[in-house]
Amino acid sequence: MKLSKIVDVCHLEKIVFGTDCEISNGYCGDLMSDVMANARTNSIWITIQAHKNSIAVAIIKDIKAIVFTNNVPVSQEMIDKAEEEEIAIFITGKDSFTVSGEIYSLMEDKTAKD
Repeated sequence: MKLSKIVDVCHLEKIVFGTDCEISNGYCGDLMSDVMANARTNSIWITIQAHKNSIAVAIIKDIKAIVFTNNVPVSQEMIDKAEEEEIAIFITGKDSFTVSGEIYSLMEDKTAKD
């Protein structure tokens, strides 16, 4: 599914958005070692961990986008690193459970796929 469709339907605020890549998986988690062990390629990652190490994990796992929930603040340093590494980042006031459910439902809805 195209990242732009997820962003639009889930009303995510764009912080860094480069290419409209294809998202085929999702992962929700705040423990970096768990994400590194279990997230799949071409994922969108839902977390509250808004710091530069999140970008490093995304690079290692080839995660295409990160959604920061609960309106956690995102530093300029992190924005700069995300732009440099072409990792899309978004923010929302919703909690991780809600956003994960929305994205899961959207991706599982066969009629909504592009």
